[in-house]
Amino acid sequence: PRAVLVNVARGEVVDESALYGALAEGRLHGAGLDVWWSYPSSYAQACSMLPSAYPFHELDSVVMSPHRGGAVGVPGMEVVRMRHVGEMLSAAGIGGGDR
Repeated sequence: PRAVLVNVARGEVVDESALYGALAEGRLHGAGLDVWWSYPSSYAQACSMLPSAYPFHELDSVVMSPHRGGAVGVPGMEVVRMRHVGEMLSAAGIGGGDR
């Protein structure tokens, strides 16, 4: 498979379990995720909480970013966001690479 899923909306838009299964079993080539399924309620919790109940971060076919989509109007954020989207798509296209 050569399909890549990119989600920059909300985690709930995509079935978390189905996505992890498709990636882990190789039925989906890759994913670029700028979303969390689990949101921390404090800064302390954010430092130790994973974004999902599934270990997406352990899959070589997944590129994750810390939900930058909501940082509209932050100086320089659009440049950072576009650079990271380009890196995610490039990494997915060549089957890996730096994340």
